[in-house]
Amino acid sequence: MRVYLTGFMASGKSTVGPEAAARLGQPFLDLDRLITAHDGRSIPAIFAEDGEEYFRGLERDLLRRTAETDDLVVALGGGALVDETNRAFAKEHGLVLYLEAPVDTLLDRVADDDTRRPLLEDDTGTRLPRTEQRARIEGLLETRRPAYEAAHHTLAADRPVEAVVAGVVEVVSEQARSEQVRSE
Repeated sequence: MRVYLTGFMASGKSTVGPEAAARLGQPFLDLDRLITAHDGRSIPAIFAEDGEEYFRGLERDLLRRTAETDDLVVALGGGALVDETNRAFAKEHGLVLYLEAPVDTLLDRVADDDTRRPLLEDDTGTRLPRTEQRARIEGLLETRRPAYEAAHHTLAADRPVEAVVAGVVEVVSEQARSEQVRSE
């Protein structure tokens, strides 16, 4: 079964994904890493040099390639499913799971890592102060919420990683059993 993990940046997709994939006996793919490997530049460089629209085009094209593998866990970028075509594609070709985390959890997680996040930076590439990051996250979440909530299932991601992984495995296993019963 193909599984797509969606959620806001720092919701845990890239942390939960490999562990869930290992427990399910499936390969793991991080779509953002695939984009950087394909393009040869970091996401901040792509954003800075060619803009978000170019990045979203790469994202859309490489998302389509995930359908070439049947059993796969894919961590999507935080904005991948805002595009209605991407959302419909993921829902048609796999099980979409939304890893939902509160704003404070997201803020704490982005503060604790050194990953460059262009959407939380100003025009010069400087990380925004925490209050401005909060406002930016709240605004983006408000915009993206309908896309996230269109997922097949929502899992609370403000728990320990192992608990979120167990939730993913449980939902995927349940879905697989349900599909097996329908096909009999």
